[in-house]
Amino acid sequence: MKMLRVARREYLERVRKKTFLIGTILGPVLMGAAILVPGLIFELSPEKQKSVAVIDSTGSIFKEFSEALSDTLESGTPLFKLRNVQFTQEDMDVTRRSLAMEVESDVIDGYIVIPKDIVEEGSATFYGKRVGDVKSLERIESALSTAVSARRLSGEGMDYGQIRRLLRNVELETIQLHKGEERKGEFLLVYFTTFIFIMMLYFTILFWGVAVMRSIVEEKNNRVIEVLLSSLRSFDLMGGKILGVGSVGLTQYAIWAAFALSLSFYGLSTGMLNQYVTFSWVTIVFFVVYYVLGFMFYSTIFASIGSVCNTDQEAQQLQVPVSMCLVFTLIIPMAILRSPDGSFATVVSMIPFFTPIVMFMRINILMPPIWQVALSIAILLGSIYISGMLAAKIFRIGILMYGKRPSLPEILKWLRRAKT
Repeated sequence: MKMLRVARREYLERVRKKTFLIGTILGPVLMGAAILVPGLIFELSPEKQKSVAVIDSTGSIFKEFSEALSDTLESGTPLFKLRNVQFTQEDMDVTRRSLAMEVESDVIDGYIVIPKDIVEEGSATFYGKRVGDVKSLERIESALSTAVSARRLSGEGMDYGQIRRLLRNVELETIQLHKGEERKGEFLLVYFTTFIFIMMLYFTILFWGVAVMRSIVEEKNNRVIEVLLSSLRSFDLMGGKILGVGSVGLTQYAIWAAFALSLSFYGLSTGMLNQYVTFSWVTIVFFVVYYVLGFMFYSTIFASIGSVCNTDQEAQQLQVPVSMCLVFTLIIPMAILRSPDGSFATVVSMIPFFTPIVMFMRINILMPPIWQVALSIAILLGSIYISGMLAAKIFRIGILMYGKRPSLPEILKWLRRAKT
């Protein structure tokens, strides 16, 4: 079959390129690095004790502040080494200049100025050389807030410790019910896993769809396409290119899946991987299904764009509206997350431009009725056929047209006249 011959040519041409090998190898390397490197960095860069000087203008809040800031390192050593600076109002400027010099020379990590009116105004200032440690600064802020709140309540004749015990938070545990089973604490893992998969769908559908478009533009400029069309139908040529490039994407996925499987053995043995991701074979099956259908649908559109353009610059301009449809699916996850079986999620998942990513998202978060899944697949298949036929008609004429890019009315005339 001529279509399969074209597909074989496209497939072999791409998998033999060094760029494919480099991209395929680099993908799992980056994936593994994203999972393992943060843990290694944390192990190699343990948290260190921080020395902080405190200028307490109130003269009485330092004790409560230091008691509230009781964090410790793994060894049991206090995380914050606080020093109460003795000063007078006359030599305040001299004291601050001295502390600034200690900060500059790394003797201390910073100093805090607590003003006299902190109880009324609720504001203090931290001076430091390195102010990017947000976690430590938030902890200092929380401890200072605790000390000030205790002082305010004490001024009203109330005991802060007793009130804190009475107002302690209630922890709400979530358990998802699914087919008579209780799933405890898995929702965030499911969402994180879903996000990883939809990002993979987004990038691969876009990347390989654009690859089809660029392949057509390149062959059009080389005039190779004229020879090919003399011996086969435009629909066969289109289908062959789509199948060939799509198979390259599946090959890349297969290699990545083998790497992920080996990585999962390590993750399960150490308990690291199951803290971050969770998925089943159902997830993998639907991921492949919606990748194939999504790629075929978008690649027919990208093929149409490539056939009417003469340069990559022209093609990039026309592909923006199509790419924005994929971008839209990355904007709405929170709406889908709040109500995966709601009207909005259901309607959007049936629109072919959004179906591959949105329906997969719904399946992974909360399995919709089987009829909706089947309907979405049927809609995609129908859309692929219609877009493929239209694309082949545009392709048949556009691929042989050079010079000025055709206008929309001209393209509509092609659709009425062309045969595939």
